[in-house]
Amino acid sequence: MTVLEMNLTAIRPKQPELAENIQRSQVGAAYKGVVPAKTGEPVPLFASGQALQSLYNPVREAERALTSAAGFMLFCGLGNGIHIKVFLDTYPQSFCAITESDYESFKQLLSLIDYTELLADSRVFLLPPCTSSAFETALTAAYLPAVHGTFGYHILRTWSEYYKAQVKDLPEKIEHALKKIKADFSVQAHFGKIWLRNIFFNLRLAGSVKPAYPHTDTARTALILGAGPSLEAGLSLLKKKRQQYTVFCTDTAFPAVCTSGITPEFFIALDPQHISYQHTIGVIPKETTGIFDLSAQPAGARRFYKNGNAFFFTAGGHPLVQTAALFSPFPPLATGSGTVAVAAYHAAQALGYRHIECSGMDFAYTGGKAYSRGTYLSAQYAGSAARISPQEHSFIRLMFRTETYNEQTTQGITYRTALLDSYRAAFEAEKHSATRWQPTDFQQFPYTAFLASFSKTLQQNGRNAVMPLLPALAWCKAHRKGNLTDMELVSEFISEYTDL
Repeated sequence: MTVLEMNLTAIRPKQPELAENIQRSQVGAAYKGVVPAKTGEPVPLFASGQALQSLYNPVREAERALTSAAGFMLFCGLGNGIHIKVFLDTYPQSFCAITESDYESFKQLLSLIDYTELLADSRVFLLPPCTSSAFETALTAAYLPAVHGTFGYHILRTWSEYYKAQVKDLPEKIEHALKKIKADFSVQAHFGKIWLRNIFFNLRLAGSVKPAYPHTDTARTALILGAGPSLEAGLSLLKKKRQQYTVFCTDTAFPAVCTSGITPEFFIALDPQHISYQHTIGVIPKETTGIFDLSAQPAGARRFYKNGNAFFFTAGGHPLVQTAALFSPFPPLATGSGTVAVAAYHAAQALGYRHIECSGMDFAYTGGKAYSRGTYLSAQYAGSAARISPQEHSFIRLMFRTETYNEQTTQGITYRTALLDSYRAAFEAEKHSATRWQPTDFQQFPYTAFLASFSKTLQQNGRNAVMPLLPALAWCKAHRKGNLTDMELVSEFISEYTDL
């Protein structure tokens, strides 16, 4: 077995796709070979004859260069791996990732030096080359603040000088990935605990029902209804052509749609917050089928259950939800955008609808209005209105709580915000999905068996136990009090929400 084959054999079990990409690449020509340092370690030589690392004592060089600790260190430049080994030996609780300039150089190094001991270390991740379009996405997936803690990166000086053109924007790429990681962590730190609670409560309810695949007339047009101001005009038109449409109603629009006399075929919810329960207060038409993400507020699903409506849960992107879906299938539904409009659009596509229209998807305060009349906020603000603080004041505070800009439209002045613009962009970018639901996705969830299996995984306290609980661990990092570790605190929460 060649050196390359040994290295690829060490990579393949953990990262088969990366190993395949390296295998398919040509061997680069950046290096002409390796020479031993005076202390015996192999040192790569560039084609020019310049040594990548010290030819005297690469270990001492690495010790001097690595002057700060980090829970997760990104190493830019594999070299002979000595600097990475020094880091792992110095900080045994830390993790690291490694990137190279391109697949060709990566393959050449793997052909010259035996890295199998380093690659077998469970604390080591390999990333695609920093020039690859997949680099930033891979970095955001590898670095988990809730598990790893602080982040740092180390660029081999000689390596960066040789690949100057390729790595000139590397720090910007790293910072861009970190901004996304920070934003994701912020959301997890805010919702992590409530997601955990909702998922276990919803899994229990999923164990009590046998959902059925909803057979509908996909020759009709699917109409996605949001709660924006334009919904009012959309409902008027819908009443005239009701038989042409299958209506997928987002949770916020539901009260307004039902009050107008229209019974939607489907109701979609993914909001984890308790306030979302208000969308289902009142009469729920028996003909409406509920679609709930497993992380959604469980009170709404329970209302559909007690009312005798057909409903089912879907598997979004939460890692605990994905773990449950691997144990027993749920219909998949992309929820990464965080907007129920995208989820509703995907649900229609997953059921086979190819002609899809939308109404109430303003993503703006059209005509100076925040929502369509008849949403839960209309009743809430009307109930708190007073002579010196009418209902309009509450809506104005809602609309202008952040900076806005406006434009003149046929409906009057329309106000926009950066957040609403981002929702619109997410909707347009992510509304197309190739997912199709199958009857086999609709199963009664074996709740008791899942809890027993998950309990065993928790007791092992390994990576398989940590990964499904990352959002909850993020919440603990932001809110932890007392002497319990993050994992101990999450286990306490789980015992409150289940029979474990």
